[in-house]
Amino acid sequence: MQINKNQIRNYLTIRYDPLINSSHLATWNDFETQTSDPHGLVTENLLTLSLKNSIPDDNKSIAISLSSGIDSSICLAILRKTFPKRKIIAICGVFENGFDESIEAKKIADKFSAEFKILHMGSMFTNMPEIISISKRPRWNTYTHLIAKEAKKKANFLVTGDGADELFGGYVFRYHKFNQLLKSKDQWLEKTKKYLECHNRDWVPDQNNLFGKCIKFNWNEIYNYFKPYFHNALDPISQVMLADFNGKLLFDFIPTGKAISDYYKIKSIPIFLDASLITFAQKLPLHQKYDNKTNRGKLVLRAISKRLGINHIEEKKGFSPSLLFDWQKNGKEICQSFLLNKNSQIYKKNLINYDWTVKAFDKIEFDGDIRYLNRLISILALEIWIKIFVTNELKSTKKLI
Repeated sequence: MQINKNQIRNYLTIRYDPLINSSHLATWNDFETQTSDPHGLVTENLLTLSLKNSIPDDNKSIAISLSSGIDSSICLAILRKTFPKRKIIAICGVFENGFDESIEAKKIADKFSAEFKILHMGSMFTNMPEIISISKRPRWNTYTHLIAKEAKKKANFLVTGDGADELFGGYVFRYHKFNQLLKSKDQWLEKTKKYLECHNRDWVPDQNNLFGKCIKFNWNEIYNYFKPYFHNALDPISQVMLADFNGKLLFDFIPTGKAISDYYKIKSIPIFLDASLITFAQKLPLHQKYDNKTNRGKLVLRAISKRLGINHIEEKKGFSPSLLFDWQKNGKEICQSFLLNKNSQIYKKNLINYDWTVKAFDKIEFDGDIRYLNRLISILALEIWIKIFVTNELKSTKKLI
C-alpha cells in the first residue's frame, strides 16, 4: 500500500479525507428548503420503510446498537413497531470510567421488549491494530467495531442510529459555539475558520509544526476544501450542517461503518441513512431541526419520540471512552514505546516531527491537554498503519495490552 502524504495531512488535521471521490457529495442546493414535517410523520414513515426494505420478514433475531439517546431509542421503537414478534437484542457499550448509559438504556430496551446486553468495551488501545486493519486507514476511534463483533454472535442484522446528528441537527454544542463566533459580515473564509474552531479537537495550535519535511502543510489549502460549504446562500447553521454531512458523515463515518460491517459479515442497517430519507431530511427547514433560542436540536425527532412514548436522556454525553483515564492507565506507555523512538517509521519517512511529539507528551503530562492527546493517538494510529500495510512489521492480530 502506498503512502499518500496529502491524505495523511488531512487525517491529522480534519480527521477525514476530502480527497476521496464520492458520487454522493452534497451541495448547498441539496439543503435548500423544499420539504416540511413538523410532527415527524413523514420521517417516521420513511424510517419504517427503511427497515421493511432492509430486513426480511422472517423469525431471525435482529441486533441494535442502543444507547440512552434519542436516535437509537427511536430506532428501537420503530423496529419493535415494524416487527412486533421478532427477537431483538439491544447492545449497549460501556467504557471504564466513562459516562454509563446502560441504566437508562435498559429501561428503553425493557419498554420495547428487547433482550438487553451490556458490552464492556475495555481499553481502546488493546485492539488498535485490528481496528486499523479493518478500516485500512490510520483510524483509532472506531469503537463501534466491538458492537458489530458482538452483534454477529447473535444476529445477521445490526440496526444503528448513524446519521441522525448530521441530518436532523444534533450537534447543538457546535451550532451554539459557531453562532457565538459568527459576525454578520463574515465571508466564507471567516466562516470556515470558525467552523474549524468548533472542531478544534481535530487539530492543535501549532499544527504546522506537527509534520515532517515530507509533508507540506498549508492552512489555506485546508480552508479551500470548505469553500463550497460556506460560499453559498444557505443560513450559516445550514452551512455547518452541509459541512458536517460531507465531512464527518460522508468521508468518515459511512465508509468506516461499511468497512466494519463487511469485516464482520453483518448487514449494518443505519436507517437514517436510507437514500430517500437523506434527500427528504436535507431539505427540511432549519427551524424544524434546530431552535437557536433554546439551543435544542433534532426537533422533528423529538416529535416522533414524544409520540412513541420514549424517555431518552435529554443531554447525551456521547459514545466514547474517558481518554485521559485510558491514557494514564494504558496508552501512555504504549505511545512512549511506539513514538519516543527516532527509528519509528513516521520519523524515518519524515512524516512527523519528532520534536513536536516530545512536546505533545509534555502538554498532556503537565496540562492534561486533550487536543494534544487526540493528535498523539492519531499519530500512534499512523505508525501502526504503516507497520501493518507498508512495512509489514506488525500483525493486525497483535494486542497492545
